Amino acid sequence: RLGEGMLNQALKALHISPSSIKESHWKKLISDYGVKTKEDILAEIGLGKRMNVMVAHQLISFMEGTSHVKGKHKQLDVITIKGSESMAIQLATCCHPIPGDPILGFINKDKGLVVHTHDCLAIRKFKLDPDKWLDVQWDPNPDRLFKVNLQIMVLNERGMLAKISSVIAESDSNIDNVNVEESDGGHFVNVNFIVQVHNRIHLADLMRNLRKITNISR
Repeated sequence: RLGEGMLNQALKALHISPSSIKESHWKKLISDYGVKTKEDILAEIGLGKRMNVMVAHQLISFMEGTSHVKGKHKQLDVITIKGSESMAIQLATCCHPIPGDPILGFINKDKGLVVHTHDCLAIRKFKLDPDKWLDVQWDPNPDRLFKVNLQIMVLNERGMLAKISSVIAESDSNIDNVNVEESDGGHFVNVNFIVQVHNRIHLADLMRNLRKITNISR
């Protein structure tokens, strides 16, 4: 019953009566999500696997063609992303969005709401399916660190990796993963870091500090 109550709350906030949701709307949603019953969806809402406002948005989109609903519901609020939400919201690993990036949310039947950057290739791929996109925005005070991929080419000399790691640490960032490959016959190395930053400004500060290191090519 928790999931049903949460969904009804979201619908009422949008000036939609839960009783106005028809069986045909539920059947369409069940098909889209790849589940067996309405109860499966409500259970996932209660467990935090799906957002009540996201499910409400989709149900309303199925009702848009009916005269008693069209134009009467409240404009959907933009969903605010903190970064520490339950499994109902995930940050896309293809574009690694961080606070400061313009973002959109894509409704994935298996993963819930997946957040992408505006320039992510996934947006172009799914742009013909606008009903699955939701407006999202960053919380002004996100409560976690975010992963971002950094690729650096440096002169292959002793201690260079230690210098880079030291600058990253001094910039209040964490190294999540690192991979090194030789380039140009061994004269240079490509270093691929996955680092954790607070937001786009923090990343810019880190990049500025890294550029001060001698023998960094790019």
